[in-house]
Amino acid sequence: MEVLDDLERRIAAALQINPRASWRTVAHALDEHERTVARRGTDLLSVGRIAAVGIRSRPASLLVRARCTPGSAPVTSEALATRADTSFSYMVTGSTDVVAEILTTRDQLAHLVSVDLATTPGIAHAETLPVLKYFRTIRSWRIGALTPREVEELGGPRLARDGAPFVDLDLSAQDKDIVDCLVANARMSFEEIARRAGVSETTARRRVEWILSSEAVQLRLLVEPAAVGLPLEALVWLRIAPAKISAIGESLRRDTRVRYAAALAGSSQIVVDVTLPTGDDLYRFVTESEWSSEVESFDITMVVRARKRGGRLNDPSVA
Repeated sequence: MEVLDDLERRIAAALQINPRASWRTVAHALDEHERTVARRGTDLLSVGRIAAVGIRSRPASLLVRARCTPGSAPVTSEALATRADTSFSYMVTGSTDVVAEILTTRDQLAHLVSVDLATTPGIAHAETLPVLKYFRTIRSWRIGALTPREVEELGGPRLARDGAPFVDLDLSAQDKDIVDCLVANARMSFEEIARRAGVSETTARRRVEWILSSEAVQLRLLVEPAAVGLPLEALVWLRIAPAKISAIGESLRRDTRVRYAAALAGSSQIVVDVTLPTGDDLYRFVTESEWSSEVESFDITMVVRARKRGGRLNDPSVA
């Protein structure tokens, strides 16, 4: 995979902090020419090397660990990835072949577990692990390419409320149209959103601000870890005594190497998605982190193919 150059990394890092930031704002923060930033940033977005998208908030989510019939892991990964309610779908190493996260509602869980997964092509056995709490999601992962001053210029750290409780909002038909716009393209202009939702530009601006502040949609900038020098990705499944979950989760939330961490109900109590330069770095992550001595046991599955991330399908030729 082609690695982003220095300016491309800094543009991506800026949009991680604020996916809707104007090119003028980004250029000012990075002390670069606006025309250069706009051209390079637009190129990155247009060819899909980065993507600004939104994820609809849902009251329930669960991870699926699927064992597949021989040779069918790509089919299963594809089937799960193309579901509208799937946020990610990975092919992995180990006794599990595919791992996916599904965002849903509590009244749909029974059908999802008993029917949808049972009829998904290629699945021989599926373990479902409901998410109890998020410590970090990829919207608060940072590639670390900016100085503190540049971060401040873009509006500060803006630590995402990954563990915030779900709030069931009463969205109008126009609000739902606006949500659809932000999910498809988090950088869509207010003018275009207004046209698609059939409202004035002023109304579109006001409703977007309300939708985002209410967490009905969570925006994130997607960039493949390998494109920023982190080619090794692993899911680490931790088994922990209940009394230690919160402290370990908080430690993981602070760790810049962690893309995603969540408390689960099931055979593992926490799952961690970590991206690193080498296997040696992964070894140090699991043996030398401040929480390592507090974990009863763990499993590691390496991500070998990411068909979907952040609700967005990757190009199958490079995923």
